[in-house]
Amino acid sequence: MARNTLPVAAARKMTRREFMWLSSMTAAGLFAGCATNPVTGRSQLMLVSEDEEIQIDKQNAPYQFSADYGTVQDQMLNNYIDSYVRLAEAEDSAKTEINILRGVSGGLEIVAEQLDKTDARNRLMAETVNAFLPRVVGLSNDATAPARGGNWLTRLALHKVGSVLYGIAKAGKSSADLAIWSLEKELSAVLEELKFDREVVQLAFEVNGKYRQALGYEYELYHLQLNYQSAHQEVTNVLAKGDRILAEREVFRQRAAAIVQGYRTKDLTFRAFRDESLGQYRSLYDLASRYTYLAAKSYDYETGLLGTSQGQTVFAKIVASRALGDLTDGMPQATTSSLGDAGLAGSLAQLNSDFSVAEGRLGLNNPAVNNTLFSLRGELFRILDDPAQTADDSAWQQTLENHIVADVMADSDVAELCMNLRRPDGSAVPGLIIPFTSTIQHDTNYFNLPLAAYDHAFTPSNFATKIAAVGLGLPGYVGMDDGPPASAATGAQLNNALSATPYVYLIPCGNDYMLAPALGDSNIVRSWDVQDQALPLPYNLGANDFNSTQFFSSNGTLSEQPWITRKHPAFRPVTDPSLFLGGSIPLPYTNSRLIGRSVWNGLWKLIIPAYTLLDDEQEGLTRFVRSVEDIKLFHRTYSHSGN
Repeated sequence: MARNTLPVAAARKMTRREFMWLSSMTAAGLFAGCATNPVTGRSQLMLVSEDEEIQIDKQNAPYQFSADYGTVQDQMLNNYIDSYVRLAEAEDSAKTEINILRGVSGGLEIVAEQLDKTDARNRLMAETVNAFLPRVVGLSNDATAPARGGNWLTRLALHKVGSVLYGIAKAGKSSADLAIWSLEKELSAVLEELKFDREVVQLAFEVNGKYRQALGYEYELYHLQLNYQSAHQEVTNVLAKGDRILAEREVFRQRAAAIVQGYRTKDLTFRAFRDESLGQYRSLYDLASRYTYLAAKSYDYETGLLGTSQGQTVFAKIVASRALGDLTDGMPQATTSSLGDAGLAGSLAQLNSDFSVAEGRLGLNNPAVNNTLFSLRGELFRILDDPAQTADDSAWQQTLENHIVADVMADSDVAELCMNLRRPDGSAVPGLIIPFTSTIQHDTNYFNLPLAAYDHAFTPSNFATKIAAVGLGLPGYVGMDDGPPASAATGAQLNNALSATPYVYLIPCGNDYMLAPALGDSNIVRSWDVQDQALPLPYNLGANDFNSTQFFSSNGTLSEQPWITRKHPAFRPVTDPSLFLGGSIPLPYTNSRLIGRSVWNGLWKLIIPAYTLLDDEQEGLTRFVRSVEDIKLFHRTYSHSGN
């Protein structure tokens, strides 16, 4: 059998000193360079470059055994390795042939056993077939004997063939076993020829173990490499999956952000329009509540029926109401919801129902009308008008002079309630301001003084006496159209002549008083602080100053003054007061601005501005004091009996 030997490098032996020197130089060169380990990823020191290392490995790998210090210098070890390589090759070749022969031997033995079993089955089958063939058929005895004989001949032929093949298989197995024995003897002879001593054999076993261990490490490294590649691929797949998830998440977040932004825009729009709608509804509802409250106050002012504690709950109910109620064809209905709140419409319906009965019972639809003329000189200031007594005229003139003021606009009531009385330049407005009170009581006149001769008063049998129109007479005034013409005026009259169209103001500054309806002659006096206010324009299309506040405001409350105060215009007096007592009152000289107000008021103010008398205001006031003999106050009233 041919044997191959490995060439051994013929190098001189290395001394220990040279080995130590080489090791020191190697340790000193550790700092010469470094490279990154491709397996661990860490930096390590290198003596040569990567390309040089690859070239050296290509040159020395076929002959190198040790990777640390080059070719091994032990000649005995090199000879052993060479012999072991030859032995390993011979052993591998012999073992291969032995394994093949053993396989052939085993196969032949299996064939022989199968042939023997086949022969037994053939014999059993022949006996079974013969047993099925009948020996008597009709009148013929043993008619199937030829068939049984043929069957036995066939079985005999198959037995002969099987015996021959069985012998061949046994012979082949024996030959294979003999060849195996020869190869084993030859292998033993090779081992005997090498004549290794025990030390070498022990070393061979160690080297064999190391070699097999190295092969195990190689397989282990191979599997680790496969595992690393698999793990690396899994990591790559996981990273790709993570990148895909991040991309999907980014797309999802972008879509979600767009959807959320759309919802936010819709929500903002909804809230804006909802807030605007709710604000308008709240403003209009507050306005409706305010009008309902004012309607209840007007009902109480006209009838006086809500002065009781139970009647005051009507106002509390209106303020606390949070529903509009039932309106059918624009008419409020007195229904009650499941929550017990009939709403504003319910309160209005109840007030309307009560008023429909109270209107006739209290005489509101059938008032008593009176024309009354009051003298401020006699009934208010108690100054007699006796032509024979000049002292009376002097007292009257002194009284008028006492009521002259340098600027009527300094009075807060005058500035608030008199319309367009202020001068455009803001200068002072001199004139007369005559305050007085009025009442409706037993034993007193209209000016709340003891009732005297020629005094006038209203009866308390009517629970309410209200103004329909007012007028003013100035007896002795020179210059008005209803007085003596200028052509008939004497010298004294010419010296006291004034404007033909003087104007005066009469304003109520106190509370209105009325009696409660005399259903039981209770004689209860009630008072009202009347706030005479003007309704604003709903839209104010001209954007003018007609409104001081808006028609409705979401910030408004029932406790504040909602709108501007209505002021009172001036009206023209007359010289002859008897004009008011005729069949019909002179409409050009009366003022109906105070209609509906009670004649019983805590404070009235009569204002006569000087600039309506004469351009020279002081001269006009002087002439007015000298010429006017009395001031006559006219009231056209209507009264309700209340029973």
